[in-house]
Amino acid sequence: MKESGGNNVSMLPLVLNEDGKKIFRFYWWDGFEDKNRPGLVLLFGKVYSEESSSYISCCVSLTEMHRKIYLLPRPRHKETQKEITLVDVNQEFNDTISKELNISSFRSKEVLKNYCFDPEVPAKSKYLEVRYSAKYPALDSKRSGKTFSRVFGTNSSFLEIFLLECKIKGPCWLDVTNPELVPNRMSWCKFEVNCKMSDISVAKNSNDIPPPPLVVAAINMKTVVSPKHFRDEIVVISCYVNNEYYVNKQAPNVPFQKHFCALTTPEGQMFPIDFYENVQNYKDTKIQKLDSERSLINYFINQFSKLDPDLIVGHDLLGYQITILCQRLLEHRVNTFSKFSRIKRNILYKEKNEQLLFTGRLVCDIKVSAKELIKSRSFDLLTLSENVLKINENERVEIDPTDIPKYYEDYSNLLKLVSVAMQDTLFILNIMYELNVIPLTLEITNITGNLLSRTLMGGRSERNEFLLLHAFYENDYIVPDKYELTKNKYEIERVRFGKKPAYSGGLVLDPKVGFYDRLILLMDFSSLYPSIIQEYNICFTTVLDTQGEDVVLPDKQLPPGILPKEIRKLVESRREVKKLLNNLDISNNLRVQYSIREKALKLTANSIYGYLGFSNSRFYAKKLAALITYKGREILTSTRDVVTKMALEVIYGDTDSIMVNTNCLDYGQVMQIGVKIKQEVNKLYHQIELDIDSVFKYLLLLKKKKYAAVTLTKSTSGQLVTAQEYKGLDLVRRDWSQLAAEASKFILNCIFKNCSLDERIKNIQVHLRKLREDLEHGKVPLRLLIITKQLNKDPKMYADNLQLPHVKVAHRYNKKGGKLLKAGDTVSYVICEDGTGNSHVQRAYHVDELKNNELKIDVKYYLAQQIHPVVTRLCEPLEEIDAYELATCLGLDNTSLKKAKNNNHMYNNVWSKEIVFKNVQFFSFKCISCKSVNVVKDAHKTSFLEKCTNLNCSVRPVDYLTSVQNQLIRNIRMYIAKYHENKFKCEDLSCLRETIDISLRSVYKYPICLPCEVKEIHRNYSEEDLHTQLLYYHHLFDLNKHESKYVQIYN
Repeated sequence: MKESGGNNVSMLPLVLNEDGKKIFRFYWWDGFEDKNRPGLVLLFGKVYSEESSSYISCCVSLTEMHRKIYLLPRPRHKETQKEITLVDVNQEFNDTISKELNISSFRSKEVLKNYCFDPEVPAKSKYLEVRYSAKYPALDSKRSGKTFSRVFGTNSSFLEIFLLECKIKGPCWLDVTNPELVPNRMSWCKFEVNCKMSDISVAKNSNDIPPPPLVVAAINMKTVVSPKHFRDEIVVISCYVNNEYYVNKQAPNVPFQKHFCALTTPEGQMFPIDFYENVQNYKDTKIQKLDSERSLINYFINQFSKLDPDLIVGHDLLGYQITILCQRLLEHRVNTFSKFSRIKRNILYKEKNEQLLFTGRLVCDIKVSAKELIKSRSFDLLTLSENVLKINENERVEIDPTDIPKYYEDYSNLLKLVSVAMQDTLFILNIMYELNVIPLTLEITNITGNLLSRTLMGGRSERNEFLLLHAFYENDYIVPDKYELTKNKYEIERVRFGKKPAYSGGLVLDPKVGFYDRLILLMDFSSLYPSIIQEYNICFTTVLDTQGEDVVLPDKQLPPGILPKEIRKLVESRREVKKLLNNLDISNNLRVQYSIREKALKLTANSIYGYLGFSNSRFYAKKLAALITYKGREILTSTRDVVTKMALEVIYGDTDSIMVNTNCLDYGQVMQIGVKIKQEVNKLYHQIELDIDSVFKYLLLLKKKKYAAVTLTKSTSGQLVTAQEYKGLDLVRRDWSQLAAEASKFILNCIFKNCSLDERIKNIQVHLRKLREDLEHGKVPLRLLIITKQLNKDPKMYADNLQLPHVKVAHRYNKKGGKLLKAGDTVSYVICEDGTGNSHVQRAYHVDELKNNELKIDVKYYLAQQIHPVVTRLCEPLEEIDAYELATCLGLDNTSLKKAKNNNHMYNNVWSKEIVFKNVQFFSFKCISCKSVNVVKDAHKTSFLEKCTNLNCSVRPVDYLTSVQNQLIRNIRMYIAKYHENKFKCEDLSCLRETIDISLRSVYKYPICLPCEVKEIHRNYSEEDLHTQLLYYHHLFDLNKHESKYVQIYN
């Protein structure tokens, strides 16, 4: 074995491989490429030490990394037009490019490669592969020469080159054949070795050896705002440690082995006099009190260094806590800051410290992970603890940073602060266990082949990028350079603000709205878009021009492309895992592993389509994505037609599913109908499969993507089990209060209850009256009144924040200092009465601001704007109750709710005049004699032309018909002008912005509101409003119809 600097490699924990050769075997968890030192790639992991009988940290440094580029020869010389050989290309690189870049030596060879991402590049051609040292600069990706037309690979990172060439897909066991012990280590790891890329490979039996346990440190910090400097300062750091967390086993029964809490005092305060004595008797954790924030940070760094954790877990680490820690490290000029990472560094830069602080260690932010794994109204720690750990609201105490100084007034309160900090940290650790964050992200990373640290940060795009990079590289394809595909300004803006793709998406069939009490069959296609890719062989390799205007399906005779083959691997692997899960004899550990792998395979396969249509992706192919959705729309339409031919009614369809009204009540018969539909549809395809998803006992179908249902499932014992399911309703949207959600659930329970219609109506009315009384007497808990809304961008980026309550609250919240609300955060607020006459938008306040005694809950707002709209929408199918009656139950002014959102005369031929004309503006005219204003309030009245409303006036209106006619024409013109004002209003109750500017983006047929970018906007005065008003005038002056009992609306 080699020696380095006089240190024999026998000091390394070497093992024998299958060939009997000594190697350095380690499990790599993460990798890092130092952009300031081109060519330096560091791998961090664990190696087993027989001396300590444990796994300890190690760092493997890859040396002598080379850049790798491909030069595409021209058919003929650019100037002389002579035929070009690779020798000519090599000569030009040697004579011209190497001199420009000062490259002293390079290696080159002829290779045969494929390319399928640009129609101007040959599908298969000979290239000159050139490798040169990383110490020389990269060649411009747009560079061309006299003998070559294109250059590829100039932007490839060294870490990418290493992972692709060594075929390393995620954390695994690696063997190093010629390790060199490093005497002057650049890392804090226990072992550090150098090796060449050619000396490293995946261990042959890597999948059979379980990964080593991780040392996990769950950390949490409490901060206060310094009144003197108006900045965040750390006063408490709490930590739980698990020394052996096995990712291939169930979550540990004992979640930790060590724990401690370090604290100091806020600026200008002291510890309580009797605190030290009482701390000695505190048994819940080890408490270390420090004299200053600097001492606190130094103490934590020392403890952290001794623990040497592989994984750091926290809540809002990436968004807040790491940033604060970096700021405080800079402020106090802490020299030992680099011990937080596994790389020794001397300089702490002001920028990008958040990304580099824990380099070499995995960082799990449960807030980021939870956003991908679960649905929640909010992702703050309290909400996550309630949803994931199922704790009660009163089991966790929320301490506002502004209140922390008060806890230093006596020792009992200070110990309570310590208890709360430790409890929060334990909640964080348990949430990570409960969600299986690490095992799941590890599985995903092993499938896609990227870095585990990047997967933990939630980068779906990067995962799919590496999945395709590995797939194309293994098939001898040159992969596209990053940012090679140009994007116009609109696409860049759309990506930045999270807008929808610039092509047609899935088809949504018009719903046949109403309440259904006969069994409804919900059928859906399993993984429709991945199945379409397989069914029609859609891929870069089979579709000739993925960027052209007209993209057609590939020839059926072509062999399977890379994308279909990769998806087929994922689908087949998932199918095999499902078979293993059905085995009742497997252990709990294996069951958990299989379940996690099945979920990882599903998430990966279903995300590939979205990646193709994401315009910032490396493999961006809008036309491919559009072709996939086009076939999806075609398949849904064809399925509807098949079902219709079977004499069944399709009442709704959305992208990959349809609802069928079976018009029967027998569960078994419905299942037979489903099997017949399945057989008829599935015989049309090879890879696309329709299956039965659910059977609905009751269905309340309100509009597109909005319904509630009672599902029927058969248990193992043969009993039918019911459960409620909601889709798109207000009660599942987080921008409505929990009070509105609870009211919605009650209404749905009434609608779905097996009772008479009269009893349903009565129960609804009684509940609403009780709800109003509880609100008026302050009996409703504050948590039910909180409204949460997400910030789509930084609060400062909103053009008109006064129209958006959550943005206004965020601005005010950020001004007080401490943790700042930013893009992606959810803002919690309530609407209060503050003594002003401002609109409810201006009276939104953060929950913490309610401590001001002058504020009290605006009961009328919650009744009128939160409960009434939600309840009205749900009760629309019930003819016996309407918005007017619901408003009466809530004690609201009926006149303000006069205009119904859904006018029934749109769906019926004949209605009474009172209903048809109840929302029109009554006709009025001025008497030319007495100047009194005559108002025609009764549509039945036929004598308004016979007598003036002024009893003392003797002049009849019929005597000045010309004047009445002129006033009528003036009114008609006024309403036509009102329609042509073209004013729109946002339907979001928290926005309600009026505008004449119409966005080019839309939801179905309605434009999106530009300020809030969430809801659609509707005309203030619609075509229907104008039509009804003119119809009203027509009715008044059509004397032949005055005696009719009904008015015909539509012929």
